[in-house]
Amino acid sequence: MKLQNPITLLLSLSVLLLSQQSIAAPVEYIFITLWDEYAQQTPLPEPHPNIERRFLHPDINIDKPSVDQFTALFPVYDGLQIDTYNQLAIRYGVRQTPYRLVVEGNQVRQREVLSKLPTVAHSDLPAQDKALQTLSGQPFDPTRPGAGFRVLFFSDSLCPFQHIPNCERRIAQNNRLSANIDYPVVSVIKPFYVDPTQVSAYQQRFNVNHEIVFDSHNQLFRRFEVTDLPYWVVQNRQGKVIYRANQVPPFPL
Repeated sequence: MKLQNPITLLLSLSVLLLSQQSIAAPVEYIFITLWDEYAQQTPLPEPHPNIERRFLHPDINIDKPSVDQFTALFPVYDGLQIDTYNQLAIRYGVRQTPYRLVVEGNQVRQREVLSKLPTVAHSDLPAQDKALQTLSGQPFDPTRPGAGFRVLFFSDSLCPFQHIPNCERRIAQNNRLSANIDYPVVSVIKPFYVDPTQVSAYQQRFNVNHEIVFDSHNQLFRRFEVTDLPYWVVQNRQGKVIYRANQVPPFPL
C-alpha cells in the first residue's frame, strides 16, 4: 500500500474541512439576559424555517435552576443554554444583550442588537384615571393614608429569583413589621409578566397577612418613583412621603 505524502494529505484534509464548512447549515444565536427579560421581554424576529435558532445566556450571575425556572415561565425561550465561559460571546464579539447572530460555517453572516419595545404590561394613562383596590376588594387611595402613618412595601411576586436579591428575607422583615406596628402596611406588587393569580400565590407562599395591591398598571411604582426592589415607602396622614429606602423603616419615626 502506497502512503500519501504528508503534505498532500494535509492539503486534502483542509479542502475537506473547508467544503464541509461551506455547506454547514446556518445557525441563529440569540443572546439574552433572563433577568432583563423578566422586566421587559425582547420582541423576537420571526424564525427562519431553514435556520436553527439557539438561545444563549452569558455565563454571569446564572445557574441551571434559574434557567429552568425562566423557561418554564417563558416557553418561547425553550432550550436556553448558558454560554459556558462565554466562549461563543468572545468568539463572535458579543458584548451586550439582547443580541442576534446568524453564523454559517463559522462565519458571521448577520449581526444586530435587538431593541426592546415599550412593554404592554402596563398602561401609561394617568394614574388618577384608574381605581385601585386590594386583593381583598378594599379600595386603595394612594393620596389618603388615613389616620397615622401608612407603610407601602414594594415587592415582586416572582420572588425568589436572583434578580431580586434577599427578597425572601425582606418579605419576612416586612411581615414582622406589619405584626409589630399599629399602622397599616400594604404590599404593592410589580405588574410585569404576572397576573392576580400569581400575586395570590405570593400572598400564600409568604404568609402575608396584610393588604396587597396588584399594581396592574404600574401607577404606584411610577407615582412613588420606585426602581429598586424590595423597597419601603412611609406616608404620613396627609399622604406625604416621610421615609423611603430599601431598609425596614425604623419605627417610631
